Amino acid sequence: MASETKGPLLIFDLAGPMAHFRKFYTNSSSLSYPFPPRTAIMGVIAALLGRERDTYYEELALENARIGIALKTPFRSVMQTVNYLATDNADWHGAQRRIQIPLELILPRPPARFLRYRIFFSSRNPNLLGELYERLSQGQYRYPLYLGLTECPAWAENPRLLEVNVVSDPKDPLPVETVVPLPKLVELPDLQELRGLRLLKDRIPLDFYPDRKLKAAADVVWEAEGRALPLKLKGEVFPIPEDSTYGCFLEP
Repeated sequence: MASETKGPLLIFDLAGPMAHFRKFYTNSSSLSYPFPPRTAIMGVIAALLGRERDTYYEELALENARIGIALKTPFRSVMQTVNYLATDNADWHGAQRRIQIPLELILPRPPARFLRYRIFFSSRNPNLLGELYERLSQGQYRYPLYLGLTECPAWAENPRLLEVNVVSDPKDPLPVETVVPLPKLVELPDLQELRGLRLLKDRIPLDFYPDRKLKAAADVVWEAEGRALPLKLKGEVFPIPEDSTYGCFLEP
């Protein structure tokens, strides 16, 4: 039976002209997710707060922080071959051979000029939530933001800190806007309900250990254009007031 609890939820938009979020299971070809996985969002939040590298993993781990993501603009991808230095002989000046690696870049689909992702964040630490909201509201980032690569600058917009009624185990299907971990899916909707929608699936990292080894991963589904999917989920979901839709956190 569904139940509700009230809690704080920080929402903000992450935007930029292009992105690359490397798939953790690829080899020499640098393929990209169309959205930042949870581990990338951890890095964005750490940059906003000014956390040093390798110091924020426990603070933003699955046990202590909850993160959700929604696509807000349609995207397209472009493969671009990039020349890298061959450093196996300590050649840092490019005098010897180069290595050419295909790189997949994520771009907004016209007429959109920028990619836009909506981030949903909650933490066991209310002070952390308040600090992050204050920095977002004042536009004071401790470190620059990127959409995966330093060549893909980004910025945050429209932060709001809301009190929402989190619903546990809703009994009916809901319009879900966020990327959904497959373990949360009770059943796929009828094909008639998915008419006109494009359902995509991939496997993303969710968390890692202090030595940056993979700690948790999950298969996820989302709608290619960022539209809401009529899904019946288990676990907790939260309402997204401005869109009259719902979301869930990236958790296994």
